[in-house]
Amino acid sequence: MSLSTKEIKEILEILEASGWDEATVTVGDVTVTVSKNGAGTLAAGPAPAQAAPRPSPPAAPPVLHAPGPPEGAPPSLNGGHTIESSTVGVFWRAPEPGAPPFVDVGTAVVAGQQLCIIEVMKLMTPVHADIAGTVSAIHVGNGDRVECGTPLLSIVPA
Repeated sequence: MSLSTKEIKEILEILEASGWDEATVTVGDVTVTVSKNGAGTLAAGPAPAQAAPRPSPPAAPPVLHAPGPPEGAPPSLNGGHTIESSTVGVFWRAPEPGAPPFVDVGTAVVAGQQLCIIEVMKLMTPVHADIAGTVSAIHVGNGDRVECGTPLLSIVPA
C-alpha cells in the first residue's frame, strides 16, 4: 500500500491547520512523518516523504479600518459586529483571482449578502452577513489561513 501525492498534501494541510508541530501517519507499510516550526527528529531508515517547502505567512495580516470608530467602542471591533470564520481554511475576498472583492471597508451590506469565501481543501464556503450595516474593518489578508473563530470582518449595524 502507498500514499498518493494528494493524500500526503491532505496530511500537510491538516497539520498546518492544527495546533500540532509534528504528526506521524502509518498506512499499511508506509509511514510519513511531517513537522513544522522546527519540530521533528532525524531517524535511521527509509527517508520520509517530503513536500515542497511552504513560504512563511506574513508576520501580521493587514487590518483595514474605516475612519474613526464610535466613541467608547472596543478598538478590536471598530465599533461593529464581528463576522467570524466557522471553519479552518484560506480567506478569499473575491470570487476568483483578479476579480473585485465582494466588499471593502465602507461597503453597505444587507443581511444574507456574501462577504468572502473560506476555501477548505478546494471546497469554497461562502460567508454571508448576518446583519445589515456597513463594513468597518477587514481583519484578515487575502489568501491568509484562518482558524475556526478567527475574526474576518466587522460590520457597524444599520
